[in-house]
Order: sequence, then structure tokens, then C-alpha cells
Amino acid sequence: MCQLCDAAHPAQAGGDLAQSGVGAAREIRPHPARIEYLIHDAHLVTMDDALGDFPRGSVHIRDGTIVAVGTDISAPEAERINGRGMIVLPGLIDTHWHMWHTLLRSFSGTTPETGFYPTITRFAASMTPDDMYDSTRLAAAEAIYGGITTVHDWCHNIRGAEHAAADVAAIADSGLRARWTFGQRIDQPDAETIRLDILRSMKSDWNSHSGSNLIEIGMGWRGLFRSEWLPEAVYRTEFETARELGLPISAHIASTASRVGHIAKHFEKGLLGPDVNIVHACGANMDEIAMIRDSGATVSLTVLSELRGGWGVPKLHELRQAGVAVGLGVDTAPLVGEANLFKVMAIAVAMENGISQSEFRMIPRDALRLATIGGADVLGIANRVGSLTPGKRADVIAISTDALNMTPLNDPIHAVVECARPENVDTVLIDGIVRKRHGKLTTMDSEEVMLRARKSATDLRQRAAWR
Repeated sequence: MCQLCDAAHPAQAGGDLAQSGVGAAREIRPHPARIEYLIHDAHLVTMDDALGDFPRGSVHIRDGTIVAVGTDISAPEAERINGRGMIVLPGLIDTHWHMWHTLLRSFSGTTPETGFYPTITRFAASMTPDDMYDSTRLAAAEAIYGGITTVHDWCHNIRGAEHAAADVAAIADSGLRARWTFGQRIDQPDAETIRLDILRSMKSDWNSHSGSNLIEIGMGWRGLFRSEWLPEAVYRTEFETARELGLPISAHIASTASRVGHIAKHFEKGLLGPDVNIVHACGANMDEIAMIRDSGATVSLTVLSELRGGWGVPKLHELRQAGVAVGLGVDTAPLVGEANLFKVMAIAVAMENGISQSEFRMIPRDALRLATIGGADVLGIANRVGSLTPGKRADVIAISTDALNMTPLNDPIHAVVECARPENVDTVLIDGIVRKRHGKLTTMDSEEVMLRARKSATDLRQRAAWR
């Protein structure tokens, strides 16, 4: 049993566990000290237009910062990481993911009664804080294993303060960079505001919850509509509270193709802006895309779940052409199965080119941009990460080309988007700390993570009396 889980507060499934709204932060595991590194002799894909790529280059990292990128870099005190046969690039950035869903991986059924929404709603009511921790920690481990160094964890199963604290703690323990977004209880009535008391409490004591400056807090806003239109007293109070607290806002708006006009209603009411991130937007028309652009809002597309769930065809081309900042996301394990941004990138390219009947509407570098510096733009952290630029934080991954699916290496960008899989990621650094090396997680025990997740999933199915 892990130290954090031993110290967890007792919890009951279902009901609100923190009527006061004040939840103690969980203890965060210590992280390794940063050391100086030189990644050398690698093919560098910097995603920095001014720097370009280096067929044989080096990245010098010190105190968690990229201090030099190029050739012939001297760093005699640095620990050397041999990059021969590696493609080195900035860590991948997820911009929308319900990490608490991961215990329900590929659990969506084959009928409307057992589909995605009925499944997650039924299980959500039975999840304890420890289930939240185990599910999100499994997602975090999978993220790092697959080269994802930043996640946007959209948590909307906040049944009480302990559920919220557990979800944050799982990310903090992993060492991921993240935005953690405080949402509603997924089965919460639309006539009730989200737990703003818990949100205020967590915001006021955020350092205790996050454990570092790697995680920021945001609000998961329901917008004007879920299954029906929300009362103004609810949506306006939530929105204005987020702005009062200075929190970035994210909302599922026009999530399906049938919800045309929803973005316009938000725009007309002054409920869009540079601090607002719209998720899915499958129902956006061209006028509404112009409204998104004019407001400065950003969009997160989760192309695999949007297609798999039948929500509609993402408006990726239209949004990009309009100049809207767009990022990619994993979204939800019950529908998409694995947390694999390589797959999401490949599907984005295939979708765009299939729609246009052109091989060249979207090229692999465009998709890689969405999953790196584009994702950083969406989350407002492009000044810190998203490219291998001196002065930015060292979120760096190295992909081995010594594998059947990567051989021979002809075009590194195409190989990353079209060939790479999570198991090809050899090395991951987040904020200058090695989190994966030689294909193995270094600061998380994969076996222990999986063992606890299996037990939690089994217990959860029993409590939910599902199948």
C-alpha cells in the first residue's frame, strides 16, 4: 500500500463527503532532484520556427531549463544521454482529458442503455476518493509512458472535497505538468451550482494541493446547456466566480453536430473570451467559428472520441483556417481505450485529408504542432513549454527508431505522427526530471499502479452492480 493511500481520509461512495467545502490536501510524494543533462547526437525536432530542426543536434538542460539547443554544445559537467537513433522533440501536450474515467477503459457498451453516458454516470456515483486517485494515477502513468508531459485534467466527478483532493494528488505524485480543472458532479442537477465553496477553498490553499508550480487550477464550467438550458442564476454565478478568482475556464460547448447556435448564444451573452476554452465545438458553423476567433477563445478537439462517440466531424480545418488556437486531447478512456496522442495525431491527418480528398490538406507537421506548441498556446503556457527553445522548461521526449515499426527512418516528422507508439518513447523529462528512461517509468512503479487500478476497478464494478 502506498504512503499516500495509507494516509487517505476514509470515504463513503456516493454522497457529498465534505459538507463544509474544506478538504485537506493529501500528502504529495517527494520528487527526485534535478541534475544537468546533455542529450547529444539526436535528430532534434524543435517545433521552434526560428531554430528549425537538427539532423544531429544536442539539448543542454540545467536546473529544469533548456539552456542550449544546437550542435557542438559543450557541457562537461552534465550527465550525457546518448541520442543516437533517437528523435528528440518537446513533450506532447494534451488539452482535454477526463482522467478519472480511466478505470472504465473501453467499457462503453453496444446499446444506448450501456453506452458512454449511462456507463460513466452509473459508475461515478459509486466512486470513492481512492478510486479517483487510482484512476487518475493510472492515466498519469500512461501519459508519461506515451510521451505526454502536460495534461488538462477535466475533473467532473467532484462528489466532495476528498474526491477533488485525491484527483489532484494523483497528478501531483506523478510529476506531470498540468492544468487541473474543477468541474461539477457528473450527475449534478442543472439547477445547482457546482461546489464553489470547495473550489474557493482549494484555490486559497492551492500550493498544498499541487505540491509545486507544475499544476494550475481552472474551472470546468457547464456553460449554458447540458441536457437542457441552465438557469442564469447558475451559469452566470459560476462564470463570474471563475473570473473573480482569476481562473481559466473550460466548457463543453456545441459538443455535438446538432447543437448549432449554442456558441452564438455564449458570444451574445459575453460568455466567451481569451480565458475560455471550448471543448469539441462539433456544432459550430462558420459564423460561430468567427465569433470564437474574435473573442480570443481557444478550442480543444478530441478527434478520436468525437468520431468514435458519433458526436460529429470535428471542425479542425475551419478552426485552423480562421486562426483559432486549437489543441488536441485524449478525452475519455471508455470510448477511445488508450491515452495515445500519436494515434490522435494520425487520425486528425487522415480525417482532414479524407474530408478534402487531398493528401496535403493537413500534413504530419501540422498535427505535431497541434500536439506540442499549439497545445501550449491553448493552455496559455507557450512561454514555458511546447518547443525546444532555450529558456523554456525542459519537457523533452526521445523516441527510439530502433524498432520494427520505425525502421527505416526516412522522414522523422512523418515517423512520429504515422509510425510512433507509446512503447517507442525511450526517454521522458518533465521540468528537467527524468520520468521514463530506456522505455521504463523511473519514478512510478508500473506494476503497483496497475495492481491498485485492477483492484479499484473490480471493487467499483461490484459496488455499482454493473454486469
